Amino acid sequence: MKIQKWKLSLDVIGQTEKAFLVGAHEVFAIWSAAHVANQHVQNLAVDGCIVPAQTPGVEADGVWVHIAGSELQRIQLENFKAGRRSVIQLHTHPGADVRMSRLDRQWEVVRHVGALSIIVPHYGRFGLQLGEGANVYEREEDDWRLWSTVEARERLVYS
Repeated sequence: MKIQKWKLSLDVIGQTEKAFLVGAHEVFAIWSAAHVANQHVQNLAVDGCIVPAQTPGVEADGVWVHIAGSELQRIQLENFKAGRRSVIQLHTHPGADVRMSRLDRQWEVVRHVGALSIIVPHYGRFGLQLGEGANVYEREEDDWRLWSTVEARERLVYS
């Protein structure tokens, strides 16, 4: 599904920013939307924020969070029952480097073609910084494609 504009609820943004401030460690969140069967949707209203149960960690390759498979299954089942779908994964990085790491690619959660992955700098202490400091990636067939700053500003719309 190719989405032209992602309409982001200000309430969802606020919930996510609050969740990211729980501590000085990586935090993961999932944004959801009503499931749309039509593959030609131009605009998608993102109006749900899910903060999975997670455990932060550190290793030689960097910081990370672990989300148990049972927690991911719970989220998927709840989404299915409610007619919703996880469409964007977000997580924080400790500094300004918001490139998608090997660990980020290995542990992707929302991975269908067209999904987004947003990486927020400085553990989210300065807000989401969409279109500024955060990197936005779109899932394509073979990998994640980094959006330019201009594309992020044009396609991520606050509602």
